[in-house]
Amino acid sequence: MELEAVSLVNDDVLYMENVVEMAKAQSASSPFHTIVFCQYGKMLVEMGAQENMKVKAGQLLLIPAQKKIYPIMFSTDLKASALLISDKALKTALGGQIDIWNKAMYMKEVYVINHQKWMDGFTCYVNSVFEQRDMQLRNEILLSFLRTMLLMICEGFMKHVDTPHVADTSTIRDKDIFGKFLTLISSEQYKHRQVSYYAGKLCLTPKYLSIVCQRVSGKAPMQWITESTMEDCYVMLRDTNKTVKEISDSLGFPNSSFFGQFFRRQAGMTPLDYRTKYHRNV
Repeated sequence: MELEAVSLVNDDVLYMENVVEMAKAQSASSPFHTIVFCQYGKMLVEMGAQENMKVKAGQLLLIPAQKKIYPIMFSTDLKASALLISDKALKTALGGQIDIWNKAMYMKEVYVINHQKWMDGFTCYVNSVFEQRDMQLRNEILLSFLRTMLLMICEGFMKHVDTPHVADTSTIRDKDIFGKFLTLISSEQYKHRQVSYYAGKLCLTPKYLSIVCQRVSGKAPMQWITESTMEDCYVMLRDTNKTVKEISDSLGFPNSSFFGQFFRRQAGMTPLDYRTKYHRNV
């Protein structure tokens, strides 16, 4: 399926009118944040190798960048379109509200937005804007549309991310650092690294990064690193025929024994036990 690239900044926004064929592909992840609008029918996908998400007509499926998804079921009448947005474009469009998006996506894991009145005109509007290539102010109009749509989604997130009984002591800088930390983890092939590695990439001390993560999310940075690493482990054990040693090597563990110990501590079973229980024929 060919994507129509719409260049806001170096092809940072892509539009796909019909995602059905792509959606039926095997487990995959994308470097883009993806917003799927289900117009007709319904679908069931697995997000992050653990949770099944049901999406029906009129709902939005929100997929964070690098999040592993696996198609499970699609109705015969499924029709869905999608916007794929780079991390840079997302931050440009949302500005100071990016923290709402990060909390919903990474902390609360809110991946489906129920039908809202503003969604009714979504397809008609986006098609007309993306199809008119001769508009002199096309990029400005697209950016305005993107910002409006993302803010409306964030408005829907508010009931999930609002925690009025817990004082938020984090600063704008804290939230910015935390967002960069999450993006950095998701972009790494070898995620299972020390906090000092990620802190160094962000030009911070490990202690300061730990303080920031606790302020913003209530979780230590190593918890985020471990959870993201385990997601990759689950996917590779379940959706590939690679040996445990090959998986251990591809995820950057020093050896398969260390990988097995790490996996068992987190999953409560060995990698081979998990594969026996959940492996899909590929």
